[in-house]
Amino acid sequence: MKKNLLNFIETNMEKLDFDGNLEVSWQKKQHTFTLDLTFYAENKAQEVILDMQEVESDEPIISFVDSILLYDRTKFDPKNVQSDYLVCLPFEGKKGWTLAQGKAFFTYLQIVLDNGESDLLDFLNNKEADIFELEWSNEEYEKVLKSIEDGQTKRLLYPQY
Repeated sequence: MKKNLLNFIETNMEKLDFDGNLEVSWQKKQHTFTLDLTFYAENKAQEVILDMQEVESDEPIISFVDSILLYDRTKFDPKNVQSDYLVCLPFEGKKGWTLAQGKAFFTYLQIVLDNGESDLLDFLNNKEADIFELEWSNEEYEKVLKSIEDGQTKRLLYPQY
């Protein structure tokens, strides 16, 4: 079977070292993929935590969910939904991504997940921390992409349906 963008994403999500939950969904009509990242952490002190919707929780296990949007730049404009996602990254229509873009994405996503797990624990264990949020740096992602030598010409095509 020839690798396409969707099965590349699914395969590489399984390889990530992450204690939470990772899911990918394909919105065929919009030509987008959504990657949901769910973090779980123990709230040992059962501190009351206020989420972004101002809902309070003192549950012993808290969850934090963020999402990444991958979109077809020829068919979808993320302008109206950007604030709903950690990051919105384009792909080139039916051409998808280069293999280098795919490798860079998952290399940098592992860094984001590692930092996120650490930052969430710091947030729960440090009374001085007021807010927890994942951070994505386009500059750091671009550095990772530039460091990948192979895969500049091989394509991960958008899947046919």
